[in-house]
Amino acid sequence: MIDYSLYLVTSSDNLPPGATLESTVREAVRAGVKIVQLREKNLPTKLLLERARALREICQPPVKLIINDRVDVAIVSGADGVHLGQDDMPLAKAQEIGCGDSIFGISVNTVEEAVAAARAGATYLGVGTCWPTGTKSIPDHKIIGPRGVKAIRDELDRLGLSIPLVVIGGINSSNLLRTLYGCTSNQIYTDRNAESPIGVAVVSAIMSAPNPFLATSKLLQMIQEFKYWLRTLEEPLAHTDVVLDMELKVYMTQFFEKSSTPLIHHITNTVVQNDCANLTLAYGCSPIMSSNLSEMEDLVKLKDGCLVLNLGTFDNNQIRAMKLAGMHANLIGKPVIFDPVGVGASLERRKQANNILNAVQMTVIKGNQAEIAALARFHSSGATSCGVDSNGEVEDPDELVRKMARQELCIVVMTGKTDWISDGSCVFRLDNGVSQLSNITGSGCMTGTSIGCFTSITQSGYDKDSHSGLLLIAKDIQETFGGTLLATILGISTLNVAAEQITREEKGKSKVGPSTLEGLPELVHNNINLSGVS
Repeated sequence: MIDYSLYLVTSSDNLPPGATLESTVREAVRAGVKIVQLREKNLPTKLLLERARALREICQPPVKLIINDRVDVAIVSGADGVHLGQDDMPLAKAQEIGCGDSIFGISVNTVEEAVAAARAGATYLGVGTCWPTGTKSIPDHKIIGPRGVKAIRDELDRLGLSIPLVVIGGINSSNLLRTLYGCTSNQIYTDRNAESPIGVAVVSAIMSAPNPFLATSKLLQMIQEFKYWLRTLEEPLAHTDVVLDMELKVYMTQFFEKSSTPLIHHITNTVVQNDCANLTLAYGCSPIMSSNLSEMEDLVKLKDGCLVLNLGTFDNNQIRAMKLAGMHANLIGKPVIFDPVGVGASLERRKQANNILNAVQMTVIKGNQAEIAALARFHSSGATSCGVDSNGEVEDPDELVRKMARQELCIVVMTGKTDWISDGSCVFRLDNGVSQLSNITGSGCMTGTSIGCFTSITQSGYDKDSHSGLLLIAKDIQETFGGTLLATILGISTLNVAAEQITREEKGKSKVGPSTLEGLPELVHNNINLSGVS
């Protein structure tokens, strides 16, 4: 069986001073790499063959040696296989020339290319480009991100085409876990044992390393941590009203009796900054509103808390800040809440939302019906964009949020007259709230803040020096009654229940507003209207 876990692609152009291709590959293999591709585009045939024979001596079984493009060099050097691009020799011709047990890898960038290659008999697929890379010039539309890779994987699963996938393009220790988790198959929601880890191909992360043995060891350790996370996922339990009610009350008590003051870092729109800051204070948390690129890493690492991203009013600097802060939050296990405000209103908003979702693994995505429908590509669902508000009703809202949660591997909230929440396995319906909320500018953004405040205690005390924090968040999302799910339900319900209470006290005078929503979160204890659990 071929181990694609960590797939090294060579590049002499990336070697540091004093290093050779052979010495670097030797150290990577010594550290545990089990498959190496010789990729030297500019070498003449004679030198390429010499390199291939040298690497063949280093890559002894069970280590596999693959040659990029050149079937002839692969055969003469005794390599184990060849990797072909879309513009290289057709797979059928390569199979005709090569040995019967040769490995044939194919580069793919789209679902159509992947399906065609799998059906043609490829041994594995090299899927990408995942991230921007310095090893070659890649057009923007060819950079598909983890979401693009996952779309390819899910379609292959749907068609029953079982084939190993190796993700390539810009992968390093800072985005490795984001890549692996972001490419996780939907199968984990139906069969915990069905998921097989995807392979990752790296170039400069090893070839440019001053110590390739240590660089390889670090990458392999992270891959093993991800595999362990997959193996230890528990089967989802049945959600019962009694247990859920008890868990919600326990979490509510923990939140309001917290000894710390979590920092809620907002990168949000200018319209709601003051209201969201005051709401954060009312919850006993500390707000900060900053999109200053130079302080993103420091703010994320400052203390326990949460990162709230809001697409309401954005510019290029704010988008960069969201991605930078989000990536640092992923590394240390800090929850990230994303509100894709008005994402269906313009092509630019959809483009930037896609960029953010590729760069950052979200913990919770919260949007109205039009926004969630746009993200989930349910364009024919009946909901249309109306500025940054929602207009129309989607069909099958429970299936919409479930599909979106599985697509993004996070908790998804769809707000409206009825609020819908899904963790990808189950769907929850919340029927609290008053109609006046839809007439208050920023009420939806404040809901994102409320979720962020409640979520801020889920990872309290986590080791901020670790780069495996994303797996802690992922485990919590996949668990039955995990803190993230409870926090999301409470974050929404607290505002809605408070609005109901205030409306009753004001005898229907419709005085619900940001200032009156801040003081009554404890009412949620006895007034959550949670139903429609499935």
